[in-house]
Amino acid sequence: MIIPMRPKQTVYDQLNSTSLPERAIALWSLGQEGFLVKWKDTTVLFDPYLSNWVYELAGEPWQRAFEPPLQPAECMNIDYVVCSHHHEDHMDKLTLQEIGKSAVTKFIVPKAHRGLMKEWGFSEEQLICVSHGEEIKLGDEIKLAAHAAKHEEFETDEDGEHFYLSYVLSLGEIKLLHAGDTVGFTELEDWLKPQAVDVALLPINGRDYIRKRQGIVGNMNYREAAELGVAIGAKLIVPMHYGLFAHNDENPAYFVDYMYKHYPRSSIHLFSPGERFIYMK
Repeated sequence: MIIPMRPKQTVYDQLNSTSLPERAIALWSLGQEGFLVKWKDTTVLFDPYLSNWVYELAGEPWQRAFEPPLQPAECMNIDYVVCSHHHEDHMDKLTLQEIGKSAVTKFIVPKAHRGLMKEWGFSEEQLICVSHGEEIKLGDEIKLAAHAAKHEEFETDEDGEHFYLSYVLSLGEIKLLHAGDTVGFTELEDWLKPQAVDVALLPINGRDYIRKRQGIVGNMNYREAAELGVAIGAKLIVPMHYGLFAHNDENPAYFVDYMYKHYPRSSIHLFSPGERFIYMK
């Protein structure tokens, strides 16, 4: 007797079928720094790069290593799309404009990028623009705090608004850090420590003069990500920003090895593209 294999659920299918207890969140990795988060019936999409926009703009070597696990057309009921900064693999014009057809989605971006979002066709009613040091209330038990990021330095517009932000999303009792693109620095550690972060999503692809000469701005490396995650007391540390572009990559095994050698009792998780992970507090 041959038992047919059950078809694998897509991210979209899982999103709609996943039911969670109050003290749990579901996360899906979408590649680069893209993460989909669900808590109760609330959905938040961080830095979604769901097109091939970078390759269309720049050509080789910016080809994706894998297809998007989720399509923009499948995001019409997402509550919030949060972007850390305007680089095309984080603030993807094609993805955002498609989701922008939604009647329900709000788009949260650094205040420095309000003008750009308006140029791209977004109305003031669709936008929530935030500044460094600001905390906004999104619902009865949902808050978002913004902190300046260094990618690789602080950069601001003429009004002093930071172009790069990290975010701490509070969903009930659970706090999720999406660091965006940043290097590690003392002030960021100091800002994050008091917030009792549960899950920390941190870039690991690093930086070097060769990539900088090519116009590729860098991030913390695997060691910095590990040390920052431990320093802020994160309960779960998740590396991100690897695997999508071969020329701007890092082997996440280095992160695992470093954590195993130095912090063997800390909890970590490596995502594969499209994978669902349930975190319970």
